[in-house]
Amino acid sequence: MADRSPRHFPSVETPDQALNQAAAWAIRRVGGHLRADPARAVRSALWGDDDLEELLEDARNWRRVRSDGVLDPEAFLGGIVGGLLGVRLDGLGGRLEISPSLPAGWRHVAVRRLRANRSLLDLDFRPRAEWLTIKLALVFGPPIPAVVSSLHATVARVTVDEVALEGPRAIFTIGGEHEVALYYGM
Repeated sequence: MADRSPRHFPSVETPDQALNQAAAWAIRRVGGHLRADPARAVRSALWGDDDLEELLEDARNWRRVRSDGVLDPEAFLGGIVGGLLGVRLDGLGGRLEISPSLPAGWRHVAVRRLRANRSLLDLDFRPRAEWLTIKLALVFGPPIPAVVSSLHATVARVTVDEVALEGPRAIFTIGGEHEVALYYGM
């Protein structure tokens, strides 16, 4: 997965072009970094359809006006990383938590060079009706502990690298390339 993307800068790729362009602008405005921070993250449990619509509307407004006064780049990126993708750190030096809230109909979301503590990660989200697949690749830095879960759907089965795990979430250490699958059901 890491070798597919020759880019050496952070990016967010979604089906919504306005969101992608506004995210690229915001990343440049905050110094070229896309971070998972405990202080900036929006709790995924509080993230809803209204928040998604507000995020998309902010992106569309920025695309029309192209002005710095339209949106705050840090808050906008916090909405993408912490809300939409549900990615946050659970404290200083803590583990990375991933609980995405992707809209129905989106088939692919990719995040490149997301900084979590001292590590850089690539994430590919592929939601389907009955499961969610997340490919994670450690691009640079030390391995990082992670927990992947779903706050908005009941998870019946979880696999990491095609190995079934007990419980509704995956707890493991990202130390290379991994594929997590959350299968929905009772």
